[in-house]
Amino acid sequence: MKKLSLLSRVLTVSALSFAVVACGGGGDVAGDTEEFFTNPDEWKVASLGCGGGAQVVVTIVGGTPPYRIHNPFPRGLQVDRTEVSGKDPKFRITTLGGCMETVPVLVLDYHSRSTEIEITVEEPEEVVE
Repeated sequence: MKKLSLLSRVLTVSALSFAVVACGGGGDVAGDTEEFFTNPDEWKVASLGCGGGAQVVVTIVGGTPPYRIHNPFPRGLQVDRTEVSGKDPKFRITTLGGCMETVPVLVLDYHSRSTEIEITVEEPEEVVE
């Protein structure tokens, strides 16, 4: 009877261990999700003379940290970091001057999944009185 009881305990522990491993081990809910995007996902700046100095803080939602940030236009945009991690992953983008149309700043997660924020800097439309 004790052998059956011991066998029963071993099988129960094994089954529970397998279930925890199969579901990813529980743990923190931040990161490692199917959804992966930036907030905001686009940023349009109307700047007289397409001047610089406008800033936006971008929050990364979902994905798996650490995240890598790729700035394709360093002469026109400044990104305050190239890698972001932690429970509240954010980075700042600053315009450096010049007009630009739909420049994508790329964000890659640990698994090389990608998302982006699209930046547009343009002259403001004329005000008609």
